[in-house]
Amino acid sequence: MTTGEVNCYNKGCGKKFDPASNESEECVYHSGEPVFHDVYKYWSCCDKKTTDFTEFLNIKGCCRAKHNGEKPVVEEKKKDEGEVKIQPADIKPPERMERPSESEPMVPLPTIVSPSLQKLLNNLQLSDKSEEAEVTKDAICQRKGCGKSKSEEDQPCIYHPGSPIFHEGLKFWSCCKKRTTDFNEFLAQKGCEKGSHVWANPNEKKVVECRHDWHQTGDQVNFTVYAKKVHPDRCVISCNPVKLEVEIVFGENQVFNFNKVLAGIIDPEKSKVTFSTAKVEVSMRKAEFVAWPSTFVL
Repeated sequence: MTTGEVNCYNKGCGKKFDPASNESEECVYHSGEPVFHDVYKYWSCCDKKTTDFTEFLNIKGCCRAKHNGEKPVVEEKKKDEGEVKIQPADIKPPERMERPSESEPMVPLPTIVSPSLQKLLNNLQLSDKSEEAEVTKDAICQRKGCGKSKSEEDQPCIYHPGSPIFHEGLKFWSCCKKRTTDFNEFLAQKGCEKGSHVWANPNEKKVVECRHDWHQTGDQVNFTVYAKKVHPDRCVISCNPVKLEVEIVFGENQVFNFNKVLAGIIDPEKSKVTFSTAKVEVSMRKAEFVAWPSTFVL
């Protein structure tokens, strides 16, 4: 490039020239505009089309003229004075439910026992028959619905092998057909199966801590306790709309307790407990489709 040369701004030229000797029509350029439509690239002033961008850049101009050293001025788009700005409508948050009282009755949650845990429990029962621990007269049968003490061991153990279910105001056991709307009548309902008592001395329970965590989805809060060899028949997990009470018996008469007030509101009738070999998961259905704070208890 010699001193005094400038760039030509005609479309498709891109050469440098000396303004002092710019007399002949040496500039070969495109008078139209570049067009990119579908996969094709071409100039509006030419018929040649291509799908390759490099080939498009090398399309020779179709017009001749003197070189142009003036940089084109890009006009700013004028704002339409008559343009009406639409303000977004104020979005009001949904009205929150009135928080129920913490003193509402606690109801036991229906339970599901995984097949793998049931198999493990069956094996444990077979191995424990020859090594039954000595129990005192204060021992209570741990089967649901029995409630007999060791001093009443001559009476049969009549219990519920199923899970409590609360659905649309009705309360019943999954193993029975009898249903009621009264909670006290539900608690007094006689068992439907006979079996051997499962004794446990209340004073021998060893309270321990277990690792636990929680997570939530749009309509559910899941509370998980990690414990092995859980005894579902001896666990008590109950709740009301704003409170959760958990007593998990596992291992060698170890007990984990968790009694807290919930940060949100749940629907006990649509909540459940799942027991598996290494954990217990309490699935609580939210009564409101809202996110709970960083901790699910108060």
